[in-house]
Amino acid sequence: MERDLKSVLSFLADFIDRNEETVVLVEGKRDKAALERFGIERVVELKGKRYHDVAEELAESYSVVVLLTDFDPEGEEIFRKLSRVLSSYGLKVDSSVREALRETGIKFVEKIPYEVLRRRNGGV
Repeated sequence: MERDLKSVLSFLADFIDRNEETVVLVEGKRDKAALERFGIERVVELKGKRYHDVAEELAESYSVVVLLTDFDPEGEEIFRKLSRVLSSYGLKVDSSVREALRETGIKFVEKIPYEVLRRRNGGV
């Protein structure tokens, strides 16, 4: 059964608001913009940065990273590699929101606003 996309986004926004030690990490600027449209704060983009540099930067201010990569082969590979690097810097990687997004049928984070609108207008 598909999960409701808007409820997952609401959960993430509330979760980030209540947990100052948590940050969301996405692949690129369009992914970041898509989440920010739904009131999700503390979103950092990976694009153009080395994994270790990002991990070191995040470890200075946060203890938990909600890692949201796309569900294509490249996104899955980034998720696997980056999870290991982030963990090696003492960061807890939270994949629960990513798995909840997967259950909504979303394939690309940047397409979330389009999907919300499409589903609201009765698209399948």
